[in-house]
Amino acid sequence: MEQNFVNTTLQKEVKMIDRWIAYVATRSWIKTGVFIVAFLETTISPLLPELVVAAVLSYRKDISWKLLSAISALGSAAGAALLYVVGKYLYSTYEAWFQSFFDSSLLATYTQTMFEHNTFISMFLAAFTPLPDRIFAFLSGVFSLSFVVVVTAFFLGRLIRVGIVAYFSYEYGDEAREYILKHTKLVTIGLITLIALYVGLRYLGIL
Repeated sequence: MEQNFVNTTLQKEVKMIDRWIAYVATRSWIKTGVFIVAFLETTISPLLPELVVAAVLSYRKDISWKLLSAISALGSAAGAALLYVVGKYLYSTYEAWFQSFFDSSLLATYTQTMFEHNTFISMFLAAFTPLPDRIFAFLSGVFSLSFVVVVTAFFLGRLIRVGIVAYFSYEYGDEAREYILKHTKLVTIGLITLIALYVGLRYLGIL
């Protein structure tokens, strides 16, 4: 009896969320929303733009997955550009402190050398993988690396990462929604586990 009540409640909640996502996904400002989410994720927000892109493309087929991927990547690159500028400004303002830190820290010196000799690869991997991309973007400004190379590498890394998710969401989003609605409890447990893992890794500074 109690088990049936829980399952019914979960199904109602999932259907309500499904209707809400469908409403948001069909708004005319959704492209701007994807850009803002991607920009904030690179700077201050923990919300992954891939989740938003996946949700939108699961409900809409009139939007090109390539276009939405590019918009998301542009938002992330803009966030990286802002962190670059902040890092460069703080370095110019507190240059003595940074120089003292670099001179006393082998890790900082090694990181600076690695960045300077592998700028494109470092930023590309930071954007494409779960590496702490915010730190990479900030330090690229501190080290005064090539702004064009940093932003371009970040854009391409995110474009490929989001593009993979966008493609599969566009092609198989309908099937995924049907599965979620039919297996609500299992999906809910899996989702909660993934969210807890993601938040934990973010808190530890791994992501």
